Amino acid sequence: MTFPYDRALVTGGSGGVGLALAAELLRRGCTRVALCGRDPDRLARARRVLGTDVLTVRCDVAAPDDRSRLVAVLQREWGGLDLLVNNAAIQQEIDHLAGPTRRALQSVPEEIGTNLTAPVLLTLQTLPMLLAADRAAVVNIGSGLALAPKRAAPVYCATKAALSTYTRALRYQLQDAGSRVRAVEVVLPLIDTDMTRGRGSRKISPESAARTIADGLAGGRSEIYVGRARLLPFLMRIAPSVPRRMLRAG
Repeated sequence: MTFPYDRALVTGGSGGVGLALAAELLRRGCTRVALCGRDPDRLARARRVLGTDVLTVRCDVAAPDDRSRLVAVLQREWGGLDLLVNNAAIQQEIDHLAGPTRRALQSVPEEIGTNLTAPVLLTLQTLPMLLAADRAAVVNIGSGLALAPKRAAPVYCATKAALSTYTRALRYQLQDAGSRVRAVEVVLPLIDTDMTRGRGSRKISPESAARTIADGLAGGRSEIYVGRARLLPFLMRIAPSVPRRMLRAG
């Protein structure tokens, strides 16, 4: 089966699931893959791993000027885009009962800005290119914590829940307009990445997650549940207290 997309942007692509997905897209035949991230050294390492043909752009997706520059680079280099993967995210474990500490007051807008505001605005900014493509997709990387949150990271869980709702509403708009652009939600379990170091157990590898995501995109799926997250829709229907209890402690 020929992979349906060729020009792909993966945000937060310098490591973890983003880097693994970029490698998988290249393996599936994408000839133009771009990564963006905040750390130029990590981006340089990713480019060495993936090959010099990969386009890397230093970009904080939560910064309006950086996003605009990123979109301009894609337009100039490729003349368009087929696949936007909103993967960049941060997670802060904050005890809200400790009060309005400096760290808490700083982390809340950072998490919301990176995990929710940025993917929504980047989607808006790239939609003209996506709409002009023969077929295209917006892929929002979500989490099982959107359905059953953990107590230690309430803002992270809330942003993933909001991103899930946004993805579905965007899908409705695209479908009702007869657009060839698809809105896809990926629901991840616990992945073995820098973000989850020291947290949880029974993690799956970023490479395994990337293969499942690419399979779902190739198969035209609108919702892609990865690993143990596949059980969540069923459990939330028949016994929602079970996954909530399981994931509460993270």
